[in-house]
Order: sequence, then structure tokens, then C-alpha cells
Amino acid sequence: MGLLDEIMENDSSVFKNQDIFNINYLPEIIQCRDKELKSILINIKPLLTNNKVLNTMIMGNSSTGKTTVIRHALLEIENYTDIKTCYINCNIQDTIRKCYFQIFKVLFELDPRNNVATEILQEQIMEKLEQEPLILVFDDLNHLSMNDSNKLINEFFRANEFYHTNMAIIIIVNNILFKYSLEKNAQSILQCNEILFKDYTEEEMFSILKARCDKGFKQGVITDEQIRKISFMAANHSSLRWGLRILNTLGLKIESENRDKITDKDIQKYAL
Repeated sequence: MGLLDEIMENDSSVFKNQDIFNINYLPEIIQCRDKELKSILINIKPLLTNNKVLNTMIMGNSSTGKTTVIRHALLEIENYTDIKTCYINCNIQDTIRKCYFQIFKVLFELDPRNNVATEILQEQIMEKLEQEPLILVFDDLNHLSMNDSNKLINEFFRANEFYHTNMAIIIIVNNILFKYSLEKNAQSILQCNEILFKDYTEEEMFSILKARCDKGFKQGVITDEQIRKISFMAANHSSLRWGLRILNTLGLKIESENRDKITDKDIQKYAL
């Protein structure tokens, strides 16, 4: 047996599920954000009964659970209704053309032609939205150029002036002053219910990180007192992601050294 085979067959990992510590992991239960999740679902509710929807702007610093909560909300909608949802990550779909490509793929369930004009894509999408509803999310909209942000807001928030569309629009930004950086016309039509995601408190971080450790690590790998230390440091960094990254790093480090417990010295060495 080769060394790699031996390592792969060894079941002495300190992790029960390492994916738990991935920032993109979607937990079954959303902690510390019940109020925000409920507000989002209430805003979407009219779409389910063909009534006028109150669009939503979600604001808050990075690592405050905005994306996790909206992904959970979309999953609930997909599980209980036939309404299509389109999630656009503006870090990836970072131009208005790429945004339209993604919306087209969701609505028509096929890729548009590469050489099709953006204006034609827009018209086909709007005509399709007259036939069926859509929940449309623009995550990290502030990563688009200011010109594309202004144009996108104008085109989607004024869509009902030219088409009989039925969609719920959700914008996520990490700067509460974002809307004031838009041109005045875009500001005037950006009528949304604003939901602010405040930074997690130290106690909230402990609650979340402990739940992740309980599911991600095997029993005895880390103590509650050690999780509290990491929660305190994560709160000082104002970053739950930092806490998750440190927990993952600590687990990998002790595993590489054939140890089964995180020590206080490990935390001092790799978290400070």
C-alpha cells in the first residue's frame, strides 16, 4: 500500500465535516438572523399571490450573514413554490451584460447566443417576465461599475412602466451609503424596504461558531472556553469569516501533527 493510500484510509481526522467551516456552507438553521429572514420573506410574499411586491435592499458590512440569509430564503421559496429565483453574484457577473446573461439562463433554461446584443437580451427577458414571476437577487451590487449600477436600477425598477412584469427585486450592498452614490434619477426610483444587518456581537459569534464546531469537529477537539477566545478575537476583527477560517486552520494544523486536541498555545500561535 502506498503512503497516500494509507493516509486516505486513515479515519483519524479531527473533522466530522470540514465543509462546516466553509464560509459558503449553508446551515439548516439560520442563527441570530430570524428577524431579517422573516422580513425578506414577508417582502416576497405578495409575489406568491400575484400582488404588488415591496422590493428589498439589504445593507450591512461584510461577514454579517447577508448572503447566507438570502440563500436560505431562496431555498425556502424553491422548496415550497414553483417560482423561479435568480441569484446574481456581482463579484462574478460584474457587468450589466453578464447580469442579463445569467437572468436569461434562469428564465429560458439555456445559454443565450454570445453575439446577441444586450438590448435584445433585455427585451426578451422583460417579455418573459410578463408571462412568469421571478425573484431576482443582485448580491454585492456595489461591485458593478457606477454606470452599470445606475443603468441596472433604472432598467429593472422602471420595468413596469413599459412591461407588465411581476418580479421581486432584492439588492444586497455592503455600504449603507451606497444609494447616495447613485445618480439622482436612480436614487429616486430605488424604492425599497431597507433591512440592515448589524455586525454580530461577541455572544452571537460564539453561538454560531460553537454550533459549527459541534457539527464540524469530533467531540473533544476544542473546548467551549477556546471557542469563546476565538469568538472574542473574531468580534474584534468584526468578521465571522475570520473565526471560521481560524477554526479550519487549527483543525488542519493539529491533524497534520497527528494530534486530536486544539491547545491554547495553538490559538495563541495561529490566531493572534
